[in-house]
Amino acid sequence: MLRETDEQYHQIELEEYFDNAVKPDLFAVSRIFAEARKQMTLSEYKMFAYALTSVKWKDKCPDILYLDKKEIAKIVGVTESDSSDLSQHLKRSVGDLAKHSYLEFSDKASGAWANGFFVTSIAFFKNRIRIRMNQDYLPLFGELERGYITMWSGDIFKMRSERAVKFYEVLRENSDTRKEMQTGTISIRFLKDLFGIPKDGKGSYVRKNGHFSRPEFEKYVIDPICEDLAQTEMIQLILQPNGKYYEKIKRGNRIIAYKLFWTISSHPRVASAAEVKEIQEKVDADAQVLKVAKDIVKSQKEPKKKTKSGAKFNDNFHQRNYDYEALERQLLAAQDAPEGKEG
Repeated sequence: MLRETDEQYHQIELEEYFDNAVKPDLFAVSRIFAEARKQMTLSEYKMFAYALTSVKWKDKCPDILYLDKKEIAKIVGVTESDSSDLSQHLKRSVGDLAKHSYLEFSDKASGAWANGFFVTSIAFFKNRIRIRMNQDYLPLFGELERGYITMWSGDIFKMRSERAVKFYEVLRENSDTRKEMQTGTISIRFLKDLFGIPKDGKGSYVRKNGHFSRPEFEKYVIDPICEDLAQTEMIQLILQPNGKYYEKIKRGNRIIAYKLFWTISSHPRVASAAEVKEIQEKVDADAQVLKVAKDIVKSQKEPKKKTKSGAKFNDNFHQRNYDYEALERQLLAAQDAPEGKEG
């Protein structure tokens, strides 16, 4: 699971960051990587997402990636201008990427199992950072023909928690770009497992009397994640009539799950969910805004072709199991190769 660490460096304001932001781009990872429990910190994940934007995922992933040190500083929020100080702050923020790149793989059919680190080393130079990749794990990021997802690096850069990054991956995995509307029903059990939240005891959101505190769970887990994703562009959460980005699914009087609605595009849209909400508030407050919007739509010479809406995708994330197929077997075979023979 992604881990949170205390940041020991100065943070820049969000507005200042986006005024001088790093140019975002698409990157891709295998579903195997997306589903794996990761140990990267939020800053390390942001840096690695930036690194992958330079990889052409249909081609072989290079085993060495060079990154601009100042660009990484912008992404993770380090503001030191002195070169030596910058290296030290970045070292504290993202220097343990190799140590935190541990992954586990297993093949259910054969019973085979393997683990390893997808980054072997990270080094800091005057102007650049070098990431050296494990040869066995390059198929997770390159030569991807099927069984992979694309993500928008700009969305990852905006994230304020590791939980939001992981949930973004889940929604991206459970999206179908051929359909206009995506839906997903998520149980508390699924969320607790996804984020490594204990079933009971400290941090479990279970009161001393043994009852689950749903209001606290929503306030401190679900709502912050949705607020983070409301800022993203590739995934567009749809605000519900209740003012939340989800509906509560009940069985009798008991809430058993949460249902989300979102749209997905292969490239980011112009407005995020938060911006759409702001526009809607303006429309509600001033009818003239709605009239102007309608006039713009009417004046378009080639209106957008209509597609079927309300298409339902997989509603039960916690029941979804992927067959890792050829890519995982390839990784396992590489782990089992005789010594001295490099892949």
